[in-house]
Amino acid sequence: MNKIEFLEILKDYLKKDFSEDEINDILRDYEEYFVDGLIEGKNDMEIIEALGSPKAIANELISQIKKDDKRQSNSSDRLNDKFNLLKLRTRETYKHTKDYISEKLTPNINNKNHEKNRKWIQVILTILSIILIIPSIAIVITLAGIGIGLVGFLIIYIATIPLAINLVKGTTETILLYTFMSMAFIGGQILAWQIYIFLVSLCIKITKKYRHWIKTRNIYINASKKKEEYDKKELEEDYYKNLDKDNVKEEGDERYE
Repeated sequence: MNKIEFLEILKDYLKKDFSEDEINDILRDYEEYFVDGLIEGKNDMEIIEALGSPKAIANELISQIKKDDKRQSNSSDRLNDKFNLLKLRTRETYKHTKDYISEKLTPNINNKNHEKNRKWIQVILTILSIILIIPSIAIVITLAGIGIGLVGFLIIYIATIPLAINLVKGTTETILLYTFMSMAFIGGQILAWQIYIFLVSLCIKITKKYRHWIKTRNIYINASKKKEEYDKKELEEDYYKNLDKDNVKEEGDERYE
């Protein structure tokens, strides 16, 4: 099991008891554990062994919410993990593109050139965000216009009801025609509002996913900065140690002479 599989399995376990925002926050926290482990020189398996089973982690988080006793990992948990791992691997085909892009736009802190890569990634992410601003604004304006239009049509319909009632007084045919047209209008409004709410919800969901994706990239960008500072500190410490050794050696030589 690798990091991506671990996080996806954990996500599956949390879906029933946590909101999408809460799940994203939890996954970011555990992504940071992996980043810290990489900085310490650990691989995915070592980090996963230290964290424990995704099922056990989910049980602990769920029990905290429900104020239940903490549950420990057992054989059934491991069977569930294997089942979810199998289910996960069946979904990997359509995720290759996303994973590929994420990998290319994530600094590899184990790479010697991660500082240079980090700067390029920051530039690309900035450009990408700027490019997405224009269509995002256009979508918001369009949805706002559609919403105003729907509300406007509804207000007009309600306002014209008294006038329409006066006009259709008389024959049964005109009353039936007006009733049919009113039902058609109300049905169209209901359908239009359902489609509108779906589109708004979809846009909000996509926006949240993009923000989560950007925040995850920032975790690795910040880790790259920490790694750079850590390496510089080590170089400075090595330099001063070697300098102290040279000074001690020179003092010893002078005393010997």
